[in-house]
Amino acid sequence: MAEMTSRERVLQVIKHREPDRVPVDFGNRCWTIVNAPPYGYKALCEYLNISDYPQPKIVYLMNIVANVDERILKKFNTDIRNLGSGGLGVEKLPDGTLRDLDNHGVIYKPAGPYFSVPDTLAPLKNAISEKDIEKYPFWSDYRNPVYVKGKEEEARHLHQHTDYAISTWVPNVFHRYAFVRGFNNFMLDMRINVEFFTALANRILEASKTFVREFLGRVGKYVDIVCIGDDMGTQSQSFMSVEDFRKYIKPYWTELIREIKKYTEAKILLHCCGSIYPLINDIIEVGFDVLNPIQPLAYQMEPERLKKDFGDRISFLGGIDIQRLLPFGTPDEVKQGVRRVIDILAPGGGYILAPSHNIEPETPPQNIVAMYEAAKEFGTYPIKGS
Repeated sequence: MAEMTSRERVLQVIKHREPDRVPVDFGNRCWTIVNAPPYGYKALCEYLNISDYPQPKIVYLMNIVANVDERILKKFNTDIRNLGSGGLGVEKLPDGTLRDLDNHGVIYKPAGPYFSVPDTLAPLKNAISEKDIEKYPFWSDYRNPVYVKGKEEEARHLHQHTDYAISTWVPNVFHRYAFVRGFNNFMLDMRINVEFFTALANRILEASKTFVREFLGRVGKYVDIVCIGDDMGTQSQSFMSVEDFRKYIKPYWTELIREIKKYTEAKILLHCCGSIYPLINDIIEVGFDVLNPIQPLAYQMEPERLKKDFGDRISFLGGIDIQRLLPFGTPDEVKQGVRRVIDILAPGGGYILAPSHNIEPETPPQNIVAMYEAAKEFGTYPIKGS
């Protein structure tokens, strides 16, 4: 098969067709690398003999690097480049916490190399009425020109002058609900405070739709993948029953996707962590084209199961275990683990290789390199499968 461009390769795979090789990604918002010792981004750059990399731009909460050096992306043969929005950033508060001005004033608390979002600091934890929601002073205004400044030009340049697939992100709904209200209240509101739940969820949804109109209204014709990140699972189970998901979550995702599709023909990716197997049929019905991160050690999220049950209806991005294999395996074990995932998920298309979430600080850089070397070595079609 003739060599494809990265954009052709990615779009071909999402259509469940076999390209020339398995496309790969790294450095994106939920499958990049944490900026913390003992290894992290600095160690990866040093291992690759890159000393003049730009100052890392950090995405708070997970302390991840948003601007992975282009030389690393090219070395790993990555096929996707992410287009971020502009923003106001975070405000440092006197007690050492951070207020996220682009995320409805959510408060982050330092927690080791990361940040936590404690329920005790949720700014709307004591709200009881729709009036409390409306008078809250930190709602992000996505009509602010800061979010789109220069982004149409950047997107046009990537589309016209590179052959990479272009991804971007739009604000979620229920992460934001849990962050501003507290996770416990999020779970309780939908059951015992339905009127309040509806009012707050609608307020957050309308903000996300405003971002879609303002941002995708300018860049939508240039992007290939639109990502939404809204977790619904723990390591062992989903947050709620399928029935509750259909009643309380699914309608909002459906409405957000409906809005996205007004402004772009891009494929739509859902980043949804953990054990979410019972929800995947509904996720497909909502209209998602790609599912990420595919955490293979979570309950019922084994690649074999997902490929067999859903592989002809949704594509997968991720799947390379960050919990055990990448941090604690040898480079050879990493290569064999990557080969196994490719053999399972890649036949017939429908798979983009990436880590199954952000690469943690305990991961030796040689294991990261081994992952992408294995993708190159074992990812050429035709792939026999296993």
